[in-house]
Amino acid sequence: MLVASVLVGAGPAVAVPDDAQVAFFDTSLGRWHMAGIGDFYYGVPGDQPLLCDWNGNGTDTVGLYRANSGFLYLRQSNSFGVADVSIFFGIPEDRPVCGDWNGDGKDTIGVYRPSNATFYLVNANQTAYADRQFSFGDGYGTPFAGDWDGDGVDTVGLWKEGHGYYELSAGNTSALLSYDHFGTPGDPIVVADFDGDGRDTLGVYRTGTGRLHLNPLGEASGSPLEYAVGFHTGRPVAGVTGGTAPAPPGSGGGGSEVPPGAISVNPGTNIQSAIDDAPDGATFYIRAGVHRLQRFQPKPGNTIIGEPGAILNGSRVLNGWSQEGSQWWVGGQTQQAARHGVCEASSPRCRYSDDLFVNNVRLEHVDSRSKVDSDSWYFDYGADRIYLGQNPSGKTVETSITFGAVYGNSPNVTITGLVVEKYANPAQHGAIDNRLNNSDAGGENWVIAGNEVRLNHGVGIKVGKNARVEGNNVHHNGQLGIGAVGSGSRFENNEIAYNGQIPFWVDWERGGTKFAKTTNIQLIDNYVHHNDGPGLWADLSAKDMLFANNTVIGNSKAGIYYEISYDAVIRDNYLEGNGFGFDAWLWGGGIVISSSPNVEIYGNTVVNNGDGIGAVEQDRSGDPAPYGPLVISNLYVHHNTVTMSQGVTGVAQDVGNKAVFTSRNNRWENNTYHVGSGNRFEWDNRQISYDVWRGYGLN
Repeated sequence: MLVASVLVGAGPAVAVPDDAQVAFFDTSLGRWHMAGIGDFYYGVPGDQPLLCDWNGNGTDTVGLYRANSGFLYLRQSNSFGVADVSIFFGIPEDRPVCGDWNGDGKDTIGVYRPSNATFYLVNANQTAYADRQFSFGDGYGTPFAGDWDGDGVDTVGLWKEGHGYYELSAGNTSALLSYDHFGTPGDPIVVADFDGDGRDTLGVYRTGTGRLHLNPLGEASGSPLEYAVGFHTGRPVAGVTGGTAPAPPGSGGGGSEVPPGAISVNPGTNIQSAIDDAPDGATFYIRAGVHRLQRFQPKPGNTIIGEPGAILNGSRVLNGWSQEGSQWWVGGQTQQAARHGVCEASSPRCRYSDDLFVNNVRLEHVDSRSKVDSDSWYFDYGADRIYLGQNPSGKTVETSITFGAVYGNSPNVTITGLVVEKYANPAQHGAIDNRLNNSDAGGENWVIAGNEVRLNHGVGIKVGKNARVEGNNVHHNGQLGIGAVGSGSRFENNEIAYNGQIPFWVDWERGGTKFAKTTNIQLIDNYVHHNDGPGLWADLSAKDMLFANNTVIGNSKAGIYYEISYDAVIRDNYLEGNGFGFDAWLWGGGIVISSSPNVEIYGNTVVNNGDGIGAVEQDRSGDPAPYGPLVISNLYVHHNTVTMSQGVTGVAQDVGNKAVFTSRNNRWENNTYHVGSGNRFEWDNRQISYDVWRGYGLN
């Protein structure tokens, strides 16, 4: 039986042994620190870290559990990148654990569910039912696992961090093997084979001393109880990481280290010059601070990493204001905005790419000096003057100047950890953009991850082909949050919020996202909310798209809008409160399909949108149709849950042809509805009750 002793006082402090290392995950930044490896970004703020041997090669590599969605993201190396394996297992707010449950040499996942005090363990890293489940403990504590006797099988336990004691399961059953006090209340637990004898050992990391304390039982004879690890920010996890050197005290996790081999770029340094002077494949570490008016084109293989607090700002600060009546003006503004886009009639200057900010708040660009008030501004391009309707004294006033931050079509580029703000990129161009221009196909294999992209004029992030866009916070951009053309890109775990801030004509292009002329695009586990326009929007012959596990809330038009496109799967999304900006006919739906064939919609939860799930067929013969007629056909809507207090669910057309109802293989099966009174369904050119809907063979 394993019994732990209580550590008292301070024993000898030596370097942590080489067999296993303690790593740290900064949950506020999504950044890992590993001794002998360095710092790298993998994950998003709030993720829960794991460190296990996923492929049985003897090295423990990183994994993440996203508690708000129940997804796990596993990586096969300890480096920045995207998940090699994505798994849905458990339910939101489960607590993750990993271990080798069957002795096959590979670690797999598990969760502990506090609501019913039950472990769920699975023997393969895939979405599946649990291979073993058993109740254990009282629902309180942090789950952990280890091989305590060297038999190759890990068993679970619970660490009561607030009380400083643990409970061990007997053979992954409800039976209790042992429990005892260890460490002090508040110490986080770590488990690993620290001496290479085939048996795991319990340890705690003491944040106040920067030391690792190990349970003496299971340690080699004469080993000390205490190791110097150093002071680090984040949650500790331990394993055989491939790192070869212990972390020096005080290093890592603080945002001050340059990653090994990286070129440090301080504020004021010309980033493009630094890139030009370095070889292909170089890594650059953009130091904290404001890097103003920078625009750069990476070389092939470049990695651009932002230190926490690194800001690329495309604006210039305006000083030297003069008052004239109730307005203030500043001269010498010789910049000329790019002009592109279609505006709402009330705002003809939406297409001018320069914006003005007062204390980080964008003002409306009006088209005459007489219209200027406290919430707007006017640029007299002929006189090189900017006019403002509020006193700028004591305020920071900035106007966007630079066309965009990052651009170009070099392959294999990574952009991570940056704040990108206040760029004058025109509509349909990204502040981060892996293309040279709008006619360019884009660079292959870009990774854009862990950035905050905000307050830019056009699109926050826009990509061409084969990009990975993951874990970004893209908000308050003028036209769109994210856009794409081309093929093969994946968008995962991004927050896309409050975009469409500038009144471009919404039916032209404004909202959370737009994917035009794309193929094989995946949109997975994104949080898309409160955009002015559609949330997730595909158009213009998009094909082979997947919308999965996204949360789409409060967008002014449809939550998911699939328009004149082909062959999509829309599954397992949560959509609520969308479409109230335009809910006529079926246009306010949580999901709306417009003149697009071969769409399957299933497993979605659609709650109190302007409408439910809708499909609309119109005459779109003037639009390109490269893959066949733009009609509603082979629409399969099944196993969704739709809650509506207003609006309708169903199919409508205005082409004078009822084939959409009679001969196009459009099916609604096994859906669940919670609706108010009245006719909440649309079919055969009329609004009908649920009973009539069922009478058509629909459900």
